[in-house]
Amino acid sequence: MANISSGYVTIKSTDKEFLKDLKNKINGGPFSYGGPVDIMDMDHGLDAGFTGRWSCEDAWVFLEDLMANTDYAFQQALVDSEISGSESEEGAREAKEISKQSGESSITRRDVSDEREWEDEEDEEDEEKINWTDKEAVMAAVANSEFLGNYTTFNEVSDELKADREVVMAAAKSNGFVLKYASDEVQADKEVVMAAVKSNGGALRAASDELRADKEVVMAAVKSNGSALGAASDELKADKEVVMAAVKSNGGALEYASGELKADREMVMAAVKSDGEILEYAPDELKADKEVVMAAVKSNGSALEYASDELKADKEVVMAAVKSNGEILEYASGELKADKEVVMAAITTWPLIMSEISDQLRADKEVVMAAIEQNCWTLEYASDELRADKEVVMAAVKSDGDTLQFASDELQKDPDILALI
Repeated sequence: MANISSGYVTIKSTDKEFLKDLKNKINGGPFSYGGPVDIMDMDHGLDAGFTGRWSCEDAWVFLEDLMANTDYAFQQALVDSEISGSESEEGAREAKEISKQSGESSITRRDVSDEREWEDEEDEEDEEKINWTDKEAVMAAVANSEFLGNYTTFNEVSDELKADREVVMAAAKSNGFVLKYASDEVQADKEVVMAAVKSNGGALRAASDELRADKEVVMAAVKSNGSALGAASDELKADKEVVMAAVKSNGGALEYASGELKADREMVMAAVKSDGEILEYAPDELKADKEVVMAAVKSNGSALEYASDELKADKEVVMAAVKSNGEILEYASGELKADKEVVMAAITTWPLIMSEISDQLRADKEVVMAAIEQNCWTLEYASDELRADKEVVMAAVKSDGDTLQFASDELQKDPDILALI
């Protein structure tokens, strides 16, 4: 269909609540013109395959609108995320690559139509003539890895062939997600399901209840993708060996573990080393365990938010956190927010923390100069005295002349400074 554009997007974030919300929005947004959205939980965040009418521009605009929406609860999390992806429309022979770095609130589009190797019209005609009821033709199609890049095309296969073990096995080895379209009988075939989950652990969601309770199958799935633990039986979510394998693959899998294992210190340590923010799901006892919290904040400084009040006042813990993510200083104790050494460490990774620090430190020239070196726009948060300091203002203006607006009235007219613009 020439008016269907295929899209793929990868969103990198460690904020689990944000990712849950975004999955719901993607499912309800402009991502499913030609069929359902295929969202995969990944260690880095989420991936989604989708379709659009003529192009995927509506999807990119949808994400940009969310980033601009101050009423959206996870606006900052989306801005902080990294986004990459692509779209292509075979009929018009148009293709784009998209990207967004952390901190950016717009998506960059790059036309790669001329770089793409398009199929000849003759090949396209041959593809359109595939007989989805013919086993030989389908076997040839599923052997084409590029063809199976969009595994949803397997849904076009006849019901008879969706129940054909050989066909599904061949397809599942290339892309495990085709299991969702297989017959109930094939979804209960252990050998086929093993092939599917080894290809992609998330395929476990399509397996029969019996196989989702099979330890060998679930172990294979969680080693491929720890998040597959969410599809395992309750019994296996309480199996320490299974859960340990899952959290080593993806710390976020701890969310799906039994209550007992969420409180297991060894399990939580393994999880937070993989993903520090998983500290959120640990019991209060472990949120007050310095060794556990140190491991968490070294993995991801944002974990400081979930530490006990006592550890939020522990300088060693807070220093480790802000060296990873200076923005997290907002969760430190009041005393440490006013600690010059801690603030200096935070500035190296998040200079805009200047907007949150004490008036005393905003008047500290060493602190302000360190911030300006990282981001000249932090001059806005300096004390009146330092915004009237020629050396400080010159440091900012050398990077961006527009920062002169934050200088004192006198320095805005200074010829030496004006010469820098």
